[in-house]
Amino acid sequence: MESNETVTREFTIVIEAEPSRVWTALTSPEYTTEWWFANTVESTWQVGAPITFVDELGLPNILGEVLVFEPPSRLSTTFLPVWSNEVQQSGATRVDWQLSAFDDIGDAQSTRVNLTHSGVEPGSVLDRETTPGWEYLLESLKKLLER
Repeated sequence: MESNETVTREFTIVIEAEPSRVWTALTSPEYTTEWWFANTVESTWQVGAPITFVDELGLPNILGEVLVFEPPSRLSTTFLPVWSNEVQQSGATRVDWQLSAFDDIGDAQSTRVNLTHSGVEPGSVLDRETTPGWEYLLESLKKLLER
C-alpha cells in the first residue's frame, strides 16, 4: 500500500563564519568537494537552471533545479537523488537553505544555517539515508569553515 504522506525534516547548525563565506562554501565547486561527500556542484545558479552534484568519476549523485537564489541568505532547489536505484524511486523533493548572520558573545560573526528538506516520505530509503546525511554534511561544512 502506497502512502502519499510526506514530512519535512529540519536541521540547524551555527558556524563561526560570516554568511558570505558559508554561501561560497555552499555554492562553489571547489568547496563542495571538501564537505559534500567529495561531490562537485555544477550550476549556473539562475532560477530554473539545473543543479547537479557529481562524484569523483563525474557521475551524478543528485539532480535538481534552482528554485530560489538570493545570495548570501536563501537557496532552494529540487532534490532528486540518483546515487542508487532504490533511492531514485523516491522522486524529487525540495531542499531549502536559509543563512542568517548574528553576533555571538565575542566579536566574531557567526551564521545560523537552517536546512529544510521537504516532501520526504517518512521511513523511506530517502529518509533513512538523508536524515543522518544532512547532519553529517552540516558538521562537515562547519569543520571546513572553522578550521
